[in-house]
Amino acid sequence: MKQYWSEHNALQRMLFYVPLTIKHTIKRGNGQMIKSVNKSIRISNFRNFRLHSFKFKKLVMPTRRSFIQQSSVLAAALMIDPTGLFKMHKDLGIQLYTVRDEVAKNLENALAGVSKAGYTMTELYGYDYKTRQFFGKSVKEMSALLKKHHLSTPSGHYNILDMMYDSNYNWDSWKYLLEDAKLLGNKYVVIPYMDDKHRTPDNFKLMAERLNKAGELSKAAGLTTGYHNHWFEFDSMGDTTAYDYLLTNTDPKLVKFEMDLYWFANAGQDPIKWIKKYPGRFPMWHIKDMEAKTEGKEKGQTCEVGKGVIDWKAIFKNQATAGVDYVFVEQEQYRRPVFECIKISADYMKKNLLNS
Repeated sequence: MKQYWSEHNALQRMLFYVPLTIKHTIKRGNGQMIKSVNKSIRISNFRNFRLHSFKFKKLVMPTRRSFIQQSSVLAAALMIDPTGLFKMHKDLGIQLYTVRDEVAKNLENALAGVSKAGYTMTELYGYDYKTRQFFGKSVKEMSALLKKHHLSTPSGHYNILDMMYDSNYNWDSWKYLLEDAKLLGNKYVVIPYMDDKHRTPDNFKLMAERLNKAGELSKAAGLTTGYHNHWFEFDSMGDTTAYDYLLTNTDPKLVKFEMDLYWFANAGQDPIKWIKKYPGRFPMWHIKDMEAKTEGKEKGQTCEVGKGVIDWKAIFKNQATAGVDYVFVEQEQYRRPVFECIKISADYMKKNLLNS
């Protein structure tokens, strides 16, 4: 028994001392009101507080075995999500690039079609960092259009070329981007793509450095920097791959990764293995299915979610380990009208994946 309580007290010191900043109104068990708490609190001493519907009760550990089992599970959970409050958003998102041809014809009609198909979020593309516009519209005008069609935008793809490649970059364009992203309501600002001529070991090393610095600036602005993969990040880079290099050489607290699951499949990669190797690094997923075979192509092209060969249910079982925050449908090739395609994907997502 003495050994048991020694382990109990040690675990309290190591695991249960969780820094929390609580901005909501809190009641003590006796009804006394406290406006806010901004200090480190032991969870074991937090059991007499009630925060909305969350109740913290005294931990009951009747046996040494059950205590060890429970603490092992909690330790693993805290390593991935220290607050223990992680939950994937159930709202359905789409990468706006999916309807790029419709955007080019009429931006507002494209947004209306996305909303009508059942989406409530969109991940943006098309930002011109030199003019600070989307498709010729100011950030305020773009924001107003999204709101008109009941669309939020928690993330955006931003090709800030001087940030990515210029040797004497001064970070002005990134700071302007952060201002614009905040106006739009973004939570994540994502580097989407490296062009052919820059896919060299030296440029991937530079990218890791730039992502870390961008992550610092983004965090100070209340945002998070991300990187979106294609197939080429899985090419060898010495004794590793570019993707492994970026994940290993960026700060997990500052830089996250958006998994494009079609490109994982296209490159012959198992996303679950990557999720387990780097837990908590993948808060966004692109849900983009792959045909089993496409005539005239070495690999299957993209298709509606649920119509291809990717095992989505197996992948979604790992959403908590990955740290998923948002998922975005995307499709690049179509065998039917694009709005019909995205409606098929939306229906499949709602029925089969968003409640998993």
